[in-house]
Amino acid sequence: MFYIVEENSKLENLRNLLKLGAFVDVIPGHYSFHPKLTNTTALYVRILKSIHGYIIPIDHSEGLNVDKDRILEILNSCSKLYTLNKKELLYHFPLPNAIDLSLLYSMTYFERLEYSKESSLLNYYYNKFRGKSDINRLVPLSKLYEICENLYNKVSDFINLEIPDGFKFYNNTATSVFYLLEQQGIDIFYEAFVEKFNPRDTQFNINNNTVFTSYNLYNATSRPTNSFNSINFAAIPHTKEHRKCFKPKGDYFVEFDFDGYHLRLLCEQISYKLTNESAHKQLAKLYFGKDNITDEEYTKAKQINFQAIYGKIPEEHKDLEIFKEIQEYIDAMWSMYNDNGVVWNPQSSKPFTKELKDMHPAKLMNYMMQSLETSNNVLILKEILRYLRNKKTKVVLYTYDALLFDFSKEDGKETLQEIQKILEKSNKYPVKFKFSKDLVLEE
Repeated sequence: MFYIVEENSKLENLRNLLKLGAFVDVIPGHYSFHPKLTNTTALYVRILKSIHGYIIPIDHSEGLNVDKDRILEILNSCSKLYTLNKKELLYHFPLPNAIDLSLLYSMTYFERLEYSKESSLLNYYYNKFRGKSDINRLVPLSKLYEICENLYNKVSDFINLEIPDGFKFYNNTATSVFYLLEQQGIDIFYEAFVEKFNPRDTQFNINNNTVFTSYNLYNATSRPTNSFNSINFAAIPHTKEHRKCFKPKGDYFVEFDFDGYHLRLLCEQISYKLTNESAHKQLAKLYFGKDNITDEEYTKAKQINFQAIYGKIPEEHKDLEIFKEIQEYIDAMWSMYNDNGVVWNPQSSKPFTKELKDMHPAKLMNYMMQSLETSNNVLILKEILRYLRNKKTKVVLYTYDALLFDFSKEDGKETLQEIQKILEKSNKYPVKFKFSKDLVLEE
């Protein structure tokens, strides 16, 4: 086939063409498997503005397979490289400067870029060899090439989209952080886990009693979801039966939970000072005019705070200084959005533009708070991952206002103290922690 690149002379010609920029799409061993658990079958390469693409066999039954290191060397010479899912690409080729086309689309239109790699022939092979992790080795290279060509033709127009403000933060920093976060997986009691969580196919993301998660970064607010193989890891049920399915590789699970996280992030924006005491309790004292707060009053204060965070200032408390400042913040943001057509996350520079549908002040406030939460957590996770790089203790799950660690006693309690220090950022974001031998965590 003319478009197969496997000989040295053709590879060198491709290297020269890559100076024009390119789109690449990895063909894994199996499209449904977690990328941690499958190999690299081939790589599709489309030179920008070319009339056709190329396919490089890497581990395919029909090809004179090319070494991945050689391909990586060639790809590193590309002037500008686009891909559909950069986080997935990193599992196959460490190309930190690749541009995530799905992310570019989602940051421009605040929707997910929908595409499919299905075909009647592919469905035939997947039905016949469902459990084979390298099933794409059997699909004819010409058909894999055809699928990639069709896919490129559907998404190529979006390559011309203007790079928005803040794109580098999410394309480089956030993508790398969540890629690294996924590497550890979480250990499980296999039979109990399968019974309680009922994954679509256990092979897709479970190996040697370890389950792997996958963070989806293409959401309007930038807040990632974490669902894979019919399991929502961002919302693990709180029943003991579900949580006892997990076990640490080390000695304990330790969960650090931020105190009143959104409230503190908002107060940071309006320069309203909070102490180390529970943020909700501090405001409860204002609402009820006393220092000793009952459990019922604390619960009511949390409800008031959540309403305020999402742009609904309670009428009976609107004259309090903090709510006046929150309302001024909401009004200023809404005014900027209407006057300029855009407001930005002050930390990551992510824009929220008039492409957003049915926008109103409370919704814009909600989006901004989720975005601030995400950008702040990305920077914290980056520091945590760097600190734990040579330790047995690992961060294994991120759930918005909490981080779960698989702690090894070999690292010593000073490791937990340092983690807490990184999380709290000089007491700006106080945390409390729970620990257990499973996910039924205790303070």
